[in-house]
Amino acid sequence: MKVINYNPKYKVMFLALIVGIVSGVISILFNEVMNLGFDFFEVIYETRFLFFVIPVVSALIIGFIRHNLLDVNNQGFGVSQVMYEIEHIKTQMMKPSAVFHKIIGTFLTLISGFSAGRQGPIVHLGGAIGSNIAYHSKLKEDETRVLIGCGVAGCLAGIFNSPIFATLFVVEILFKKRYFDMISTILLSAIVSTILVRFFVTDSYFVGFQTDYLFHMKELFNFVILGFVMSIFSIFYMVSLRYTKKIFVHLKIPQFVKNLIGALIIGFALYFLSKYYIYNPIPSKILSANFSATHLFIIALVSIILTSITIGSGGIGGIFSPGLFIGMCAGLALSKLFLVFNLPVLDINTYAIAGMASMFAGFAIAPLSGALMVVELTNQYNLLFPILVSTLITSKISEIIVHDSIYHKNLEDLLLSDHGNDH
Repeated sequence: MKVINYNPKYKVMFLALIVGIVSGVISILFNEVMNLGFDFFEVIYETRFLFFVIPVVSALIIGFIRHNLLDVNNQGFGVSQVMYEIEHIKTQMMKPSAVFHKIIGTFLTLISGFSAGRQGPIVHLGGAIGSNIAYHSKLKEDETRVLIGCGVAGCLAGIFNSPIFATLFVVEILFKKRYFDMISTILLSAIVSTILVRFFVTDSYFVGFQTDYLFHMKELFNFVILGFVMSIFSIFYMVSLRYTKKIFVHLKIPQFVKNLIGALIIGFALYFLSKYYIYNPIPSKILSANFSATHLFIIALVSIILTSITIGSGGIGGIFSPGLFIGMCAGLALSKLFLVFNLPVLDINTYAIAGMASMFAGFAIAPLSGALMVVELTNQYNLLFPILVSTLITSKISEIIVHDSIYHKNLEDLLLSDHGNDH
């Protein structure tokens, strides 16, 4: 009888296919539930005094979840927490019950008007899918890491409808450029998830950019300027996030009080700063409003501050999509300044796209992922060259000044905390 040698790669490929299917379905459900929540609360918030009531109630529930349902060492939620499990691969941290409680916290954070994003949580959710399937399949450590990456890529591709970006995000950021030999396995999960999403979902977060934008070489200098300007915004974003969190950590008050402080600040912004702080900020709202450059810069700065307060005070959400929103506003504002100074601008929306890419490249130190992300999401492949120029400049300046991405900085904090708990 002929003996057939078992090849573990086939098992991992098969499980990657399963992860892609599961993450695609989860992405669709997650997006639909979030969209329903936003639609419902947009109507509820027409009663303006609820701008204070709803964030406070949500903050109390989130505080209860953090204090009573989550372990002290398992409070994080997002990219850095997934990276943390990848570092501690022998211990499964993304167990279903904890992830479910964090998803509830995310839902309450976002629909209440706090400044956070759904992409960080969906990364965590995808990592949890890959982690649980890997541990139940008794895979080796490196195979488990790869399957976690498959889950992240599957959910990101499902949310953004972008398999190439999702795969690059995992390899370039999550794996710190390791496991390039497994890129086809990760891409498999991303593509399977994208296929499912494209069958059942027609709406896109980037629907406002679905037209053809132009670029001429005479505009190249504009993209160089944009790269330098966006490095300032991305560095300010990272510094603001880190130091606001440190301020709240060092406050000698209970966690639920920190949540309440954050809720009251958000309520104040929703009520008094509605001109500059937009509930459920989606690109189409900004693109159709025709704001001035000054107005757009203020919106970007307010978003940086309120996102920092949301995350620092204990809100459960991501920093990814607020970062894209900030980059879009700053890019649009800069294009309007170019027009004031009679610099060549064929289309201002081109700079909104480049602003998003550069902002992400700056705080993630990932120029290639940043550029490919927006051209894939918006189908503007003709803009890849100028956007690569701006993302490279932004990421290099950020790297020189802050040395590492916000995700790796947060991972360092988690590792230091873990080291401190061991002594």
